[in-house]
Amino acid sequence: MKITVNVNRGTGWTWETNHWEPVPLVTFTQSDLYILGRKINSAGGSGFTYTATFPNVGNQSLSADAEKSDGAWLQAPARIISVAEAIPPTFTWTAPTDGAAVDLGPAGGQAEVRLTAGSDQFQPFTVSITRDGLPALTEQFSGTSYAKTVTFGPAPLGSRSISVKCADPNGLSSTQTRSLTGRDSVPPTVALDPFSDRQTLRSSPHTVTLTGRTNGAASGITGVAFTFTNGPSGAAQDTSSGRDWSAWRVQAPLAAIGTYPFRVTVTNSRGSTVSASGTITLVAQGPPVFTWAAPADGGVVDLGPDGGQIAVRLTSGSDQFYPFTVSIAHDGLPVTTDQYTGTEFTKTVMFGPMPLGSRSISVTCADPNGLSSTQTRSLVGRDSAPPTVALDPFEGSQTATSLPHPVTLTGTTNGAQSGITEVAYVFDNGPSGVAQDTSPGGDWSTWRVRDALPTTGTYTFRVTVTNSRGSTVSASGTINLHL
Repeated sequence: MKITVNVNRGTGWTWETNHWEPVPLVTFTQSDLYILGRKINSAGGSGFTYTATFPNVGNQSLSADAEKSDGAWLQAPARIISVAEAIPPTFTWTAPTDGAAVDLGPAGGQAEVRLTAGSDQFQPFTVSITRDGLPALTEQFSGTSYAKTVTFGPAPLGSRSISVKCADPNGLSSTQTRSLTGRDSVPPTVALDPFSDRQTLRSSPHTVTLTGRTNGAASGITGVAFTFTNGPSGAAQDTSSGRDWSAWRVQAPLAAIGTYPFRVTVTNSRGSTVSASGTITLVAQGPPVFTWAAPADGGVVDLGPDGGQIAVRLTSGSDQFYPFTVSIAHDGLPVTTDQYTGTEFTKTVMFGPMPLGSRSISVTCADPNGLSSTQTRSLVGRDSAPPTVALDPFEGSQTATSLPHPVTLTGTTNGAQSGITEVAYVFDNGPSGVAQDTSPGGDWSTWRVRDALPTTGTYTFRVTVTNSRGSTVSASGTINLHL
């Protein structure tokens, strides 16, 4: 506490040229302060103010004296003061009450902080108000009542903390904290403009457009989002002139036919949301359109003993309703079926070794609606390994000792390479038939003809080899039979 020691020098008068001048009666050279009989400060003869700190509580005796210029001392009457323990400030927080609502709009909201304090407090108080993690608001408060309007940001809704701290000039302080409830005073609104809930899928993906409105700046709208069940989701486009989301547009690509429930959700700066929902059904129109890139109509298929193969290639635009079911039919075989999603399809198709010549193939593409289109082409089966035949050396002139005369011919073919199925022979004006397969693998790579000529004369013969594709090749010769 501050203690002041005053000295009073008194007043005398002296005559000075037609008037009296005041002069001090006493001159002091020193003044002292004592607490509990112990001198704690000394100063000149003019008095002083001293800030004292008391070591303990209880009654404290204060005394002072002063020395005159003639060496005499004057003693001031002693005083007794009572020293109590220092306590922090006491105040009452009258408003807002704990849990009170704060109405929040796009610019936030306000609450009035009101405090009262008794006149027995050590003032002025330093009042610090903290909320929402913002820098504290600090002001001086002297008296019995205090009021301050405090601003809150627009978000979040729900619990918002605020605390008040009062500090006295000694630096002692007390703090109170309350929880307020942020309440949306202007909740968002959303309205869908009329839209077609059934649309025709003529290409894929099909873009759906939705438009609508909100209360925009009045609620501090910060975004409009959309989501389609089993479809896309994302942010709408702000089409308002003031860029406040009062008008918006959604453009969403839907990939296939079906029913798509959707929801449009609006959010404002306080975190409040509101939604509008609906359903769009897509139906397809028209059969699939595709281009048969290969093989070309009339193209050649090389056939060997195991048949041959071609690559069927299809292309189609990205605007088709996928996936296609691709069915390929040829040669009366079971139809092959595959799924096709995209712009290009390739499949290797096997053909049997026969027949040579015209071979038919057709492709059908069906979309998920069951609409389909078919294209048919004719290919030409060509023998990729035609048969060969060679006669072993034989006697062209033979003597008959008896009739009929036995004749033996042997030879070779390219056998399994060409898929030989038969070796036949015929003698002009003589016998004919099928040769004997003498190959170890049963592939006609070696063969033998045994037959009899009925009479003498010249016999021209022909040996004909046939493969699995129906191709033939012949070798011929002449035997002259005489007696």
